[in-house]
Amino acid sequence: MTPAAFKRPRKRKPSRKPREAHPETRGRHEETTARFEPRINRRLTPVLQAIGVPEAAPFVPDPFQVQAVELLARHDVVVSAPTGSGKTWIAEQAIRVALDQGQRAWYASPLRALSNSKYAEFGELFGPERVGILTGERKENVNAPLIVGTTEILRNQLYDAMYRGADLDSSLVVLDEAHFLGDPERGVVWEEVIIYLPRRVRLLLLSATVENADQIARWLEFVRDESCVTVFSDQRPVPLFPLFLFPDGELTPLNSSRGGLFPQVRHWLDKEGGSRPRRPAPHMPPFANILRALDHADLLPGIFFLKSRSDCDNALAQAAASRLEIDPQLRRRLNAEVDEFLERYPFLANHPHLGYLRHLHVAAHHAGHLPHWKLMVERLMQRGLLKTIFSTSTVAAGVNFPARTVVITQSDRFNGRDFVDLTATDLLQMTGRAGRRGMDNIGFCLVAPGPYQNVPLIAGLMGSTPEPIQSQLHINFSMVLNLLLSQRPAEVKQLLGLSLATFQRLEERGGSQRPATGPQQALKALSALLADSACAGPEEAVVRRRRRRQLENLRRRLERERDSASQRSGLWASLVRGRVFMDMYGALAAVLRREGEGDQAGMLAVSLVPDRRLSKGRPRLDFVPLDEVAGVFQEVLDLPHAGGGRMLAQAVLEQIPANPRPLAPPQLEDLGQRERQDLEERLTGVVEELGSLACETCPLAGQCLDQRQELHQLMDQAEAAMSRVQEESHAFWYDFVRHLEFLRAEGFVDAQGRLLPDGVWASNLRLDQPILIAEAIRQEALPQEDPVLLAALVALFVDDRERDAENRYLSQRLNEGFVRLRRSLDGIQDRMRQWGFETPVMPMPAASAVFAWALGSEFSDVVAIFGAGEGDLANLVYRTADNLRQLTSLTHTHPRLAACAREAVDLLLRPPVVVPI
Repeated sequence: MTPAAFKRPRKRKPSRKPREAHPETRGRHEETTARFEPRINRRLTPVLQAIGVPEAAPFVPDPFQVQAVELLARHDVVVSAPTGSGKTWIAEQAIRVALDQGQRAWYASPLRALSNSKYAEFGELFGPERVGILTGERKENVNAPLIVGTTEILRNQLYDAMYRGADLDSSLVVLDEAHFLGDPERGVVWEEVIIYLPRRVRLLLLSATVENADQIARWLEFVRDESCVTVFSDQRPVPLFPLFLFPDGELTPLNSSRGGLFPQVRHWLDKEGGSRPRRPAPHMPPFANILRALDHADLLPGIFFLKSRSDCDNALAQAAASRLEIDPQLRRRLNAEVDEFLERYPFLANHPHLGYLRHLHVAAHHAGHLPHWKLMVERLMQRGLLKTIFSTSTVAAGVNFPARTVVITQSDRFNGRDFVDLTATDLLQMTGRAGRRGMDNIGFCLVAPGPYQNVPLIAGLMGSTPEPIQSQLHINFSMVLNLLLSQRPAEVKQLLGLSLATFQRLEERGGSQRPATGPQQALKALSALLADSACAGPEEAVVRRRRRRQLENLRRRLERERDSASQRSGLWASLVRGRVFMDMYGALAAVLRREGEGDQAGMLAVSLVPDRRLSKGRPRLDFVPLDEVAGVFQEVLDLPHAGGGRMLAQAVLEQIPANPRPLAPPQLEDLGQRERQDLEERLTGVVEELGSLACETCPLAGQCLDQRQELHQLMDQAEAAMSRVQEESHAFWYDFVRHLEFLRAEGFVDAQGRLLPDGVWASNLRLDQPILIAEAIRQEALPQEDPVLLAALVALFVDDRERDAENRYLSQRLNEGFVRLRRSLDGIQDRMRQWGFETPVMPMPAASAVFAWALGSEFSDVVAIFGAGEGDLANLVYRTADNLRQLTSLTHTHPRLAACAREAVDLLLRPPVVVPI
């Protein structure tokens, strides 16, 4: 953006005239705060003159907004536009159309706070009687034609609808913040909603600017077989200008109008080494000086993005040194708002930051604060009553309170494990808060040098394209249980083939040959040709034809094996996996598997001879023809099926028989007879399954296979496309099977993949650890008459971080309950780890804190027990209450436990841990 773009501001807010830097001092900078003097480089004068409030004018929607509403009448729509550009207006118009036509709509957002806000907004817009809310802790007016809620609740409704064989009672679904598809923790929920959503439901995705919005639209067509279009806008509602603040107080442009860094900035970086991403002797930027510079140039209100919660809180004291002047009228308005809020929520009256808020008009905002405090800060900022807030980067994703200026103090962020460089998407979300629509002609991003600041990186990211969304689909036990409520494993395999990850792999491998709508086109063409068939749909026809071919091939193979077994002795039947035998040279070996037929029959075997057993630590494997087997023994080794050669070698070493016992001829004959009987039974089963297929009575059976050319070709095309999809989704299918097999072993699923009674009620536990909690219920390790203890034990499954806090509230009652619970879960946790599943930390500070809170302890005392911030404790209590609500769904199978869970929820949700509205 060039200064020429701001030569004619419509209206300028009165402010003191900015002072330019003196020519003799311009370019000479020192890092000492003693020489700090706010001043403005003359190149900024035309830009800063654009500061002001836009003239009031009737609202006129932007072209992209109008286009999206018009297209939604005929297509699914993906909208990709900058933060604050008016995407919600599109949703409002789409919802209005649906309601006016007597239809129902669902509006889903990622955050409870955002859902609460939209519930209030839509109530004013459409009438409170027409709007309901579902967020877990709030359930109001649920029969209203418009439901506002979290994406997780919508996903759960789709689970329930599939289980009942019903349909979602909506004709429109709006997924707000759709870029959450790429969120590592929660993206799976967005993906599931899109896959499970009935095709008849019109779908509107509202996303921040992403690089691959067109790909997301193509994926929707691939999944839903409905046309989907992308509406894209890169026009910010308020233009953005990047700035740089030198340590001595001079404010300059960050970038040159000709491209690259502003010359003075580049010169200073070269001289001071400021381009390094990290420098020794870290120190916090002088926030008081930055505030003075922003105030001097009329660039407030501002949002500082800092790296940690403690930095945000500590910055408040530094801000006091700025001595910003506060307009008396502004102070009166803020105090009136604060007083009104404290009257509703008096527990905030002793908040340690209240003085900073009232006297300096500054605040800290991060996850360590109570939700009510954050809500008050957000409202004050939205109403223009704060000078600045200090926040972690998380505020950029989902909270709507823009400022005139955002301040970037470091070029990295903490991702939960380590500090990583900011991405273009990260910076785009932060700078999206710069410039208030309807309140600013221009917004600013100020880059301040510091110990963790890579200025060239930030400057380069300013004009970069945001990163593409990548699928975050992963398999978990809750997903598997709920899918098995209504789907067979084979059908789940088809669903996994519709994932965004599968589609992205297909496009990556296909290059210009994009998968378009995958097998859907061929399946759609098949529908007309199969109108008189015995199949319910084209997918079923393809699957049945493939199964029929598999069964016919299997029948022929079993017939050959049966005939061959009838001609052999029991020797071949005895050579099962692990069987110890001796070859014609007198060497012992154990069978890994039988291979070949007829004259080529033999065994892949592992040698048991000491000097031939290992080769570089691995077992020696040989092919031994059947006619070289000299003797067979009774011993059968337990050989692992996975784990590599070293595990196999170790198993062999541990099981070598000292004196193997030969199998007598009668025993061999008995084994041969059993094998022949087994083959006969398997062959009978195959013949019976072939006879049970609908193909046997279908008039099109032969045509499907090879007689009718058009039908035959379409069947081949559809089968090939479905096979490609399954191949690319193999990793998901393998992980699904791993979860499925564990559930079978634990008695939640039967051999056919159907939920057993325990699996049915466990599917209602839609939480992070459904299997462990289900096992605790089966072992009767969760109390059914003690809601306080129940809440504390459930909290163990919620918190996933080890804490160093002392368990000063660890009572004997809690300790006994904890020991009983851990003992009941030791076995299943060991088995989970053996299968490669992670198990929770189950930290005692979480249980101690919730136990104390449920007993009625003071909130400040419980914070000390927990050893974390107020907001962390509130989040722990909220999540524990959410988990307990899942237990209340077990009314029919575990009524006493469900009743106890309801009591526990009531004990937990009291001030200050209540939902702010």
